[in-house]
Amino acid sequence: MIQESHIQDQLQRILSSKPFAQSARMSRFLRFTVERAVCGQPDQLKEYVIGVEVFDRKASYDPRVDPIVRVEARRLRSKLKIYYETEGLSDELIIEFPKGTYAPLFRGRGAAPEPLPAAVAGPGGGIAVLPFSNLSSEPDTEYFSDGLTEELIHGLTKVGGLMVVAWSSAARLKGQPYDVRDIGRQLSVSTVLVGSVRSSGDRLRVMAQLIDTASGQYLWSETYDRQMADLFAIQEEISRAIVKTLRIKLMDRPGAPVIRREEYNLEAYNLYLKGRFHWNKRTADGLNRGLHYFEQAIAVDPGFAPGYAGLADAYSLLADYGLVNPGDIMPAAETAARKALELDPTLAEAHTSLASIRVSYFWEWAEAEEHYRRAIDLSPGYATARHWLAVDHLAMLGRLDEAMAEIEIAQQLDPLSPIIREGKGFLFMLSGRYPEAIEEYRQMLELDCFFYKAFTSMGRAYTQMGMYDEAITMLQKGRSLSGEIPNILGALGQTYALASRPADARRLLDELSELAKRRHVPSNCRALIHLGLGERERALDWLEIGCQNREGPMVALKVHPAYDDLRGEPRFQALLRRIGLAGPSATAA
Repeated sequence: MIQESHIQDQLQRILSSKPFAQSARMSRFLRFTVERAVCGQPDQLKEYVIGVEVFDRKASYDPRVDPIVRVEARRLRSKLKIYYETEGLSDELIIEFPKGTYAPLFRGRGAAPEPLPAAVAGPGGGIAVLPFSNLSSEPDTEYFSDGLTEELIHGLTKVGGLMVVAWSSAARLKGQPYDVRDIGRQLSVSTVLVGSVRSSGDRLRVMAQLIDTASGQYLWSETYDRQMADLFAIQEEISRAIVKTLRIKLMDRPGAPVIRREEYNLEAYNLYLKGRFHWNKRTADGLNRGLHYFEQAIAVDPGFAPGYAGLADAYSLLADYGLVNPGDIMPAAETAARKALELDPTLAEAHTSLASIRVSYFWEWAEAEEHYRRAIDLSPGYATARHWLAVDHLAMLGRLDEAMAEIEIAQQLDPLSPIIREGKGFLFMLSGRYPEAIEEYRQMLELDCFFYKAFTSMGRAYTQMGMYDEAITMLQKGRSLSGEIPNILGALGQTYALASRPADARRLLDELSELAKRRHVPSNCRALIHLGLGERERALDWLEIGCQNREGPMVALKVHPAYDDLRGEPRFQALLRRIGLAGPSATAA
């Protein structure tokens, strides 16, 4: 029998090691579980208890929707493995967590573990709503079938106890032949909802089928022949049928609507769906066309909250992608987001939009985090809120451990999203874990071999590793796919300079100057090239201009390794103070 004092000594030894001393949340997880087990309470180590006691979730926490404990348990096992392969290589006492349990086991090195009652991990499963087929005779009504699918997904994410795959992952399966069993394995879901939409004049036919992915059996099927004005009632009836069929107990009062039926103006709603259809393309043309439709929706119905949220999102991405000067558009984005929340304070998308705006342009970090947290409370399955909270907020503050936990939850909710995988690779790069970052980017290419960010992100990681030839190859490939995006030219120019190719670096400086005559060029693009050339004062000049203009890339100054050579400069430290990023960074995961 292993003595309690020996277990406590081993626990302190592990907590003092490098993998755990740098991660407060992981240390708290390990201490809590070991101490409960030692006190003879391993049966209390349930997913809900750990979520509330260790990860500060509220009493309404639902492990089926928020997988934080499962995500962190995998990371805990990984950190223990690293410890016992390095600092703990000669330790006699082993603490381990078998898969499927949150109760630790203790054993001497080479001996069998002493069993304790195990706590079974929370239930898995979930649902994917696949893009509804458009059976209408008019091809330009495809926006409507996509919009119905996306709205069903958004509504179902608010259901307590239901894990819903995000729209961007579901959309990647659009128009492809599929086997529901393969989709179940690919997306880690137990059910899929499929359907079709046919509209003719003011008549609407919607067919929906709920299928079990393990057996392929139909669990529920229904056809709705209605007036177009009944669309919102159809959405509510479909969601209710799903909840009833899957026997999900709602977190709020019994009988509460799953999808709240809104009395939206149907014309405004149709324009909004068209806007989201184009906005989801994430191209310059798509964003501008989306903006146009959102403006039309608001003109038809000035009280239409989703229209203002869409408007805010379109403005924000136009600035984020460097397509417009942020000063020309971000105040309008904030106004639109606040108007959406004035009309509907429960709109998670609007809270997320406002949070992003308050960080990227106004640098109001505390207020932004409140809006992100509120969005997640309102819609725990909204992957975008967790993605942006991780990459654009927590990571920029240096809270990389928390950021990684959020991005992994986002990835579970949206497993086929290349942009979320790119965000995870970005966090690895900020943590100095470059091989892991590159592996994430390689997996991005498996999802979409034409996604330019996979190549450019890999190029940036290679630059930080000093592998300049590989970096240049990747950045050039990304440039060939994306066109003249200023941020890519800046990264390529810095890499040329570091690779002792100053003429090529200065050529890109000239290209950026010419490009700036036609469109907005973020100041950090030229700052990075000057930094690569060793011209620190010129780099700081450009960063100060970027700060004065409140450009989005400025929020990365604290943590991005590309700026490491400037950290000792008083002018650089003054920039961090101005942006609200002064003080020590939280330690990486």
